[in-house]
Amino acid sequence: MLVMKRIHHLLLLSIVIVVFIWLMFNWTISVLVHQRKEVIVPAIEGKSLFDAVDMISKFNLGLKKEGEEFHPDLPQGTITKQNPPSGMVVREGKIIKVIISQGSELIFVPSIIGETARNAELKIRKYYLKAGTMTEVYSLKYEKGKVVSQTPEPDSIVKKNTPIDLIISSGEPRDGVILMPDFVGESIQKAKKWAEENNLNYEIAEEFLPGSSGKIINQEPALDRILMSSDVVKLVVAIGSEYKIEGQPVEGEKFYYEVPQGAKGQKIRLMLIDDTGEREIFSNVQSPGSKIDIPLIKKGKAKIRVFINNILVEEREL
Repeated sequence: MLVMKRIHHLLLLSIVIVVFIWLMFNWTISVLVHQRKEVIVPAIEGKSLFDAVDMISKFNLGLKKEGEEFHPDLPQGTITKQNPPSGMVVREGKIIKVIISQGSELIFVPSIIGETARNAELKIRKYYLKAGTMTEVYSLKYEKGKVVSQTPEPDSIVKKNTPIDLIISSGEPRDGVILMPDFVGESIQKAKKWAEENNLNYEIAEEFLPGSSGKIINQEPALDRILMSSDVVKLVVAIGSEYKIEGQPVEGEKFYYEVPQGAKGQKIRLMLIDDTGEREIFSNVQSPGSKIDIPLIKKGKAKIRVFINNILVEEREL
């Protein structure tokens, strides 16, 4: 009987010890989890698996493949779905579950601009594409033998064996040939001086753009275009002091964005990408749920990239 009581006491003591260890383990894990920083889940849908891993590893997040699916529009190895979705606030160490495309016959077009013609051909074949036509043009930007432009453009999605047409630099122009320089980002005074030295007519328009006053943000003709004496160089210069272009109010689109819910304010940064290039149009710390409504001035096809705490969470076509 005494032995049974001792066994009973030892059993109860063992249970108490196990429960205590379990509670301490849970408490330790909880403390460790809550010591981790909060981060914003980046947008990795449509990205290659390599690019996705590179993006999330910078914010101490993990990635797990949940499955695969065929996708008519995305190449093999591209992420088609993610969970949690982009923009959600999570803690470091969170595992992002993804579905990977098994692809069709589609692949990404690599960038070969600035490569030598030989290297460009090798890279094209490596991506199961083929070299198309090659045309030579004068260029101020690229050395002789380097690729000036390509069609289709980099990161386009095409079928295998699609031909890539190349424009190759034949170097600087011969005497008497005038090429259009790249004045984007330069002062209007520099462009005017160049036009006058080459006896070319020019027109100047103004466009509101905070932070870039006096700088050229668009030009026509484009870089490396051959100019004739009858051509008119058209320049668009940024003004930042008032919301006017040639004395008239600007009437344009507006961009609306609602800041995701979270525990604290987030730094929101908006980048506009259009025919004039890429530029910042908004940067500020915003409280969760607040709304951003700002006017847009864009040139040609455009899109907005939304960054939260310097993480790309959305890309919206305009």
